[in-house]
Amino acid sequence: MTPSSGPGSMIHGVLPNSLAPPNPIPQLRPPRPLRTKNRDKSNTFEGHTWAHRPPPEDVYERLEEFFPEHDLDKPSIENSRGTSPTSVEQTYGNIVDRDKALIQAQKSIRTVAEQHNKRIDHVSRGNPSSDTMVLRKKNTKLWGPRIQAVDTPLQTKANLDSRAGGPGRIFKWVRGELIAKGTYGRVYLALNATTGEMFAVKQVETPIATSTSDRKDNRQMESVQAFKTEIEMLKYLDHPHIVQYLGFEETKTFLSIFLEYVPGGSIGRRLRDHGKFDEEVTKLFTRQILEGLEYLHSKNIIHRDLKADNILLESTGICKISDFGISKRTDDLSGTASHVMQGTVFWMAPEAIHPQNKGYNAKIDIWSVGCVVLEMWSGKRPWCDDEAVTVMFKVYQNKQPPPISSDVVLSYLAKDFKDRCFAIDPEERASTVELKQHPYLELPEGWVFNGFK
Repeated sequence: MTPSSGPGSMIHGVLPNSLAPPNPIPQLRPPRPLRTKNRDKSNTFEGHTWAHRPPPEDVYERLEEFFPEHDLDKPSIENSRGTSPTSVEQTYGNIVDRDKALIQAQKSIRTVAEQHNKRIDHVSRGNPSSDTMVLRKKNTKLWGPRIQAVDTPLQTKANLDSRAGGPGRIFKWVRGELIAKGTYGRVYLALNATTGEMFAVKQVETPIATSTSDRKDNRQMESVQAFKTEIEMLKYLDHPHIVQYLGFEETKTFLSIFLEYVPGGSIGRRLRDHGKFDEEVTKLFTRQILEGLEYLHSKNIIHRDLKADNILLESTGICKISDFGISKRTDDLSGTASHVMQGTVFWMAPEAIHPQNKGYNAKIDIWSVGCVVLEMWSGKRPWCDDEAVTVMFKVYQNKQPPPISSDVVLSYLAKDFKDRCFAIDPEERASTVELKQHPYLELPEGWVFNGFK
């Protein structure tokens, strides 16, 4: 068996001499792509048809399109500290007055969402310079409350890992349409049915939810373990260029990670839709990626799967590194952090492709940064003309960096920046701090990001 040639070709574990990767990750239940009126039907690099992450205002205006399996107008969300996320009939039996009082005390999902949207709009109009994403991020922090899914197959409760010392109010939520596929699991649009705030939920099925044969499959267990690793990586991180972790839920059927909702999709998706970026945009995004990566490295975390598809992008031009399923925390960031091959082949450094002998450290992320910059320069993934096995040979055996597309003309500074990322010897490869100070990243005076044309 040979690795897939697509950019989603994930390699895990020790690479045998034959270069054959382990068995592929088992498929979850088939998802339904987001149903939008203008959904792009073309395939992405991974061969899926994930829709863009829509802006919040579009979701609030067309809730029925993004949450089609829910009765959005049914009074089901209690205003106070009630515990039932479902119907009103089960609480007070035949006592009519109490039934009426309960109905009056409840709101529908649509009402809660509309009220939150109005609050966001009011704050934005009152302070045009305010960053509404920052406001949403602060308000959506889920430390403490208990979780309860509303009108979904996940009719269970669980406690969030709490910095506050224990469970508090119930957090009720509804899952919407599919918006992305991560390294492990799938990402869905979700709504806090208690407050109306929007977020993303990344889910993987637990082994007990699958067939008997799947339960014995080590890859299924690896998927769950990767989720738990991601939780441990994200729960104590707080940086504007790292996707914000909000909480988690574990049930008999799903493990869910609640994340900040970043509308606009990934840099990879934007490149596939609109082609390569202007050089100023590339510089802007590269600096932000380096800032996020510098923060991760300061926390002794190696990302190990940095690529354009794992960098989410706000319409305002803010980048956020995501997908920490195979990231690693280490006590020796500059030494030998790992001897295990992890990552996506086309973005991998030489020492990461065959790490059994010398291992690798945080410098593998710098090689990946160079690959992401190549993506933004050319609009194509690195090694776009080669399959995974060929790339392994060229990078590890021949010590070759990814080639530059013939239609990309680099300045002296751009070439030097690239070469600092692709130094074959990791000791000679630049650090995040050094790259942030590179003169290539200087933007023209007065230049501002005005979106994509």
